[in-house]
Amino acid sequence: MTPIIQISQLSHCFGKQQVLHDLSLEIPSGSLFGFLGPNGSGKTTTIRLLLGLLKSQNNAIRIFGQDIRSCRESILRRTGALIESPALYLHLSAHDNLEIIRSARQSDKRQLAEVLEIVGLSGQARQKTGEYSLGMRQRLGIAMAMIGNPELLILDEPTNGLDPAGIRQIRELLLALCQHHGKTVFVSSHLLDEIEKTVSHLAILHDGRLLFQGSLAQLHEQQPLQLAIETDNNLHAAEILRNANFRIPEITQDRLFVAVAEKHQIDRINRLLLEEGLCVYELNRKQRTLEEVFFSMTADPSRINL
Repeated sequence: MTPIIQISQLSHCFGKQQVLHDLSLEIPSGSLFGFLGPNGSGKTTTIRLLLGLLKSQNNAIRIFGQDIRSCRESILRRTGALIESPALYLHLSAHDNLEIIRSARQSDKRQLAEVLEIVGLSGQARQKTGEYSLGMRQRLGIAMAMIGNPELLILDEPTNGLDPAGIRQIRELLLALCQHHGKTVFVSSHLLDEIEKTVSHLAILHDGRLLFQGSLAQLHEQQPLQLAIETDNNLHAAEILRNANFRIPEITQDRLFVAVAEKHQIDRINRLLLEEGLCVYELNRKQRTLEEVFFSMTADPSRINL
């Protein structure tokens, strides 16, 4: 897919503190792209640079093939953004809040009904936004970002502070925007479980440095294979496998987990246990969750393939 955002060796400092170090990213057109990192890793700084809210200190950002520093106005006409929480006039209805944005962007009036329908607020369009739940306000914020029919949406923590029902609504909305409305969605979030359910591509940032970028499938492919094994004596099984030079990263009450480098080792592990008279009740490949991969990478960024 053609990159809609290209970042090349982006660095940024606040005074003497460097917060981004030679960051290079490519966000594919049509993707739902997750941007992950611990607090203070540089995510929000990157987003503000993408939107021109901060001036980049080198010629590093191109969106739609254009330089953000010299073509910011034309780029922003094709871009919608929500930074954490929407700025709403709480005494006005959702319709009237959207009308203010529409008028400023000189967009077609028919878009008001269209975006309200997409975010599921058509029935509450005339209700004052001060009466809205937090989840409804976030959905309205996304509707505001969609005025002008932008090709690219940049959303910073759109599920911040929401309950599980609100988080699910935003997840379904983001998927629909990408899959059914042809948007490229760049979303920053700290909810790793939600990101894993949602994104097609992602990047992981730590201390202003890029640790990974690619598809979710590519991230999992980089991780060592682990087996989850249940036997009639897991402690003895672990001893047997350690003596055969297998690494046992974890033992629980019901299972032990074995790191393997290649698939053919699975058969060897099974044979070793059976030859020692153990009953093998379960032997399954275990894929690490995004949360497990994320914390192993950010705990020790030099060892990405933990």
